[in-house]
Amino acid sequence: MITALEQLEIYQKNVRLARSTLYTYSLYINKFFHYLSKEMETELQEIYLNKVSKLSDSNGRVIRYFPIEGTLIDNYFSQIQHKGYNVLKDNYKALMSFFKFLEHNYNFLNPMYTLEFHLKDYLEEKKYFRVLTRGNILKLINTIYEHSDNLERDVNLFLTLISTGCRIGEILTLKCEEIDSSNDTLFLNNTKTKVERLIYLRIEMGKALKEYTFNCNRKPSDFVFLSDNNKPFTNKEINSLLKKYLTIAKLPLITVHGLRRTFATLMADEGTPIDVIRQLLGHESLNTTKQYINPHYVRNRDFNAPDNKLILDYLNKKI
Repeated sequence: MITALEQLEIYQKNVRLARSTLYTYSLYINKFFHYLSKEMETELQEIYLNKVSKLSDSNGRVIRYFPIEGTLIDNYFSQIQHKGYNVLKDNYKALMSFFKFLEHNYNFLNPMYTLEFHLKDYLEEKKYFRVLTRGNILKLINTIYEHSDNLERDVNLFLTLISTGCRIGEILTLKCEEIDSSNDTLFLNNTKTKVERLIYLRIEMGKALKEYTFNCNRKPSDFVFLSDNNKPFTNKEINSLLKKYLTIAKLPLITVHGLRRTFATLMADEGTPIDVIRQLLGHESLNTTKQYINPHYVRNRDFNAPDNKLILDYLNKKI
């Protein structure tokens, strides 16, 4: 008969797991053994998993020993439930792996099958990312107009990000020659997935971008958007710029990537098929696209801006 610690040692030498996973599982199994030691009032080195409890007669003589049962493990989980779902999940996976090993190699009755504890009952509600509403977007653009030191650049930059759903890297490496003003499209060569992509702009946006690059004396091979010192923007600089405008406007603070999620959510809110949204975002997987859509988004009631016409009309009056 071997002790629980000896069984753990055999498990560590023979189970087929990644080194990091085995280290984590061993840590949690050891913590469980310490819990058993306390509950059984037994030294850690003297714990036998097939003799965890006993039945005694009136004289105190042991009639029968009982192996570990699910109830004891249920109690253990109840003591650590305050640590949250991830800790519970890691403990559960570690103990299941250990007891399955004993089950398959020693014909040990696996107590994990009799648990009343259900991991899914402790699954934390998913926290969804923030997105901007259509009203928020108008307020953001108005704030840019009132507070920007480089109005034409900033309006074109953020309106392009919001209305295309492109990745920030795709827009910051966009070249002037990739703008087709007559068809209101962008032809992206430098994408994250290494797949060329045609982006459809809102009506007249291609013309607005071409005018902007002309006013800046950009060459066809130049990037469309450059910082104040005519150097390529960094992601950090764009995020800081967005944060500045959102703070002034007293809007929810989101990152530039949040504008991409905003685009996906607003498209879904308009009833756009998810596969179309996937293609517009340049995703390979529908599951990835689904994660970009905030299901708790509530559209502005009585606010209608088909094709962002309201935003474009507004900008035409401002710029």
